[in-house]
Amino acid sequence: MAVEVVMPKWGLSMQEGLIGQWLKREGDHIEKGEELVEIETEKITNVVEAPASGILARILHPAGSTIPVTQVIAIITAPDEPAPEMITPGQSQIKSGTTPKPAAEARISPAQSAQGRAVRAMPAARRLAREHNLELGAIRGSGPDGIITREDVEQHLAAAAVPAIRPLQKVSFFSDGCRLAGLLYTPANLAPGEKRPAVVLCLGYTYIKELVMPDIAKVLNRAGYVALLFDYRGFGESDGPKWRLMPHEQVYDIRAALTFVADQPQVDPESLALVGISLGGSHAIAAGALDRRVGAVAAIEAVGNGERWLRSLRRYSEWLDFEERLAQDRSQRIRTGQSERVDPLDIVLPDPDSRAFLETVLQELPQMKCDLSLETADALIEYRPEAMVERLAPRPVLFIHGNNDHLVPVDESRQMFNQAGEPRRLEIVPAMGHFDWVMPGSPGFSQITGIVVRFLQEFLPVQ
Repeated sequence: MAVEVVMPKWGLSMQEGLIGQWLKREGDHIEKGEELVEIETEKITNVVEAPASGILARILHPAGSTIPVTQVIAIITAPDEPAPEMITPGQSQIKSGTTPKPAAEARISPAQSAQGRAVRAMPAARRLAREHNLELGAIRGSGPDGIITREDVEQHLAAAAVPAIRPLQKVSFFSDGCRLAGLLYTPANLAPGEKRPAVVLCLGYTYIKELVMPDIAKVLNRAGYVALLFDYRGFGESDGPKWRLMPHEQVYDIRAALTFVADQPQVDPESLALVGISLGGSHAIAAGALDRRVGAVAAIEAVGNGERWLRSLRRYSEWLDFEERLAQDRSQRIRTGQSERVDPLDIVLPDPDSRAFLETVLQELPQMKCDLSLETADALIEYRPEAMVERLAPRPVLFIHGNNDHLVPVDESRQMFNQAGEPRRLEIVPAMGHFDWVMPGSPGFSQITGIVVRFLQEFLPVQ
C-alpha cells in the first residue's frame, strides 16, 4: 500500500517548510530510515527520513518549493505496486492500482533512450555485458557512430563499483565510546575519486546541529568544501550523559570529528579546517591548538576567557552571589554526587535581543530545550582558550566579532587576537549583534560567511 511522506511539523511556530534538496530521485529504491529530503524553516534545517521501505514513486514538489506542514510531498510504494495517481498534488487523496501518467521529472529508461532502435555494440562488449547482467542501453558508446566498445563497458562497470557519494548524508561516529550524530555535506560537483578540503563546524552553547550550521555548510559546499556538523555528546541526537556540557569533552568530540571526516573518501586529510560560532569558536581554537591536523581556524564571536565572560554578564553584586551559589554546589557535589540543575540562561545571562532569539528558536526546535548542572558553570570559569591560541601559529586563525554583540563582548576576540601568532586576522563588523546575522539570505549572513570563505580560499584552497 502506498505510503505518504508529509511536510513535518517540528515546532509550535512551524507553519510551512522549504524543500532544500531531494536526496533520492523518482524510481529509486529506498530503505526505511534512509535520508530522503532536506527541509528548511526560517531558523533550522533538518533531514526527513523515509517512513517506509520501497520505491520513491512520486515527488510531488520539487526542490525550492515552500509547502504547508502535514501536506503530502512524496509517495512511496512497494516494489511491485503500481504508483498511485494523485487527485490533487500534495493532498492525501490517492487512487491505488492505477496506471500513473509519467511524471515530468521521471527518469528515462535505457529502452526509451534508444528510442526503439537496436543498441549497437561490439561482440566483446556484448559478451562482457552478458557476464555482468548489464543493460547495454544504459551505456554511451565511444566507437564510430556511437558503437559501444569493450572499453566502454569496462568503464561503466568501474564507475558502478565506486559507491555514489550523496550531497547530504546522516552519519555517526564515536567519541569516548559515545555515538555522535552528524550531517555530512559534500559539493555536488565532486568528480569521481576527487578529494576536497573539509571543514568541521563547531556548535555553540547548547546548540544542536539543526540550528544555523546547515546553512553555513551549504555555503561551504558551493565554495567547494566538504562540511561536517554534529551534535556534541549528550545533546541533540547524540548519545552520552544527557545535557552534560564540559568544554574539554566537547573539544575531544571535535577532534573525533576531525578523524572521522579525514577518513571519508572525498576528503583530503591534509586539508582540514575548523569553523565555530560563540562557544564553538572557543572550542575550534582549543581543538586546533591541540591537534596539528588542523590547517586553519575561524572563530565567530568566540570566548577567550570563561570567567571574564561570565563576569561581564553580571553586576558585581550578582557575580558575588553567583560565586557563593557555585561554592555551595561544589560542597553538595562532594557530599551527594549531585549538582543543581538549572536553565542554561541562569549561567549565561542573555541580553534582551539574544533572549528573544532563543525563545523563538525553542518554539521551532523544542528538542533544544535543556537544563545544565551548575558544574558546567565551574567548567566554563576555568576554560581559557586564549591561553592556547598562540599554539596555532604558524597556522592561520581568523576572528570575527560584531561590535554590537551584547552576549559575548567584542574584547574577547580582541584579547585572543593580541595573543595569537601570525598569520592572524581580526574582523570587527559594525552594528552586528550575536544572533542578528545568522538568518540565511540576510546581508549579515552573506557578509560573515563571505569572510570565512575568502579566508579558507586563501589558506586552504580548493585545488
